Amino acid sequence: MVSKELLKSVDFFEDFPDETLERLAKIADLREYQEGEYLNRRRRSADNLYIILHGAISLETENIEGEIVHLETLVDGAALGFSSLVDIEPRQYLSDARIITPTRALRFRADDILSLCYQDLQFGFLIMKKIALIAKQRLLYRTQPLDNIFDLKAT
Repeated sequence: MVSKELLKSVDFFEDFPDETLERLAKIADLREYQEGEYLNRRRRSADNLYIILHGAISLETENIEGEIVHLETLVDGAALGFSSLVDIEPRQYLSDARIITPTRALRFRADDILSLCYQDLQFGFLIMKKIALIAKQRLLYRTQPLDNIFDLKAT
């Protein structure tokens, strides 16, 4: 459990009403992770949503040759583990999340968040709106290099 005030200080929750923040505070855990640890691994069961309070996390995957490929670095305020909230079975993480600097993060069990979504449709809408925005931002970030490649080929 964390304080409602801590959640209020996080941009991810800026649109959430106080009563919702109070419920979220009851299901949140404040966790600390060290460099080299993994929050999650690709293709493993997606059980948690994380919000980074302080630190840095590298999202990584493996290419067809088995080499680790860095996708993106997430820092303070970023959310990860949104695959845990997409209700398509099996719920699996899409990338590895490796801690690259000591990190403090909020951890929410996905089942607790989904339960709140079903109990409070306004909350469900707000959380899914946030998840859609994150998914869009990640897609744009990861496909930006493709735009540059196609621009070069056109010239």
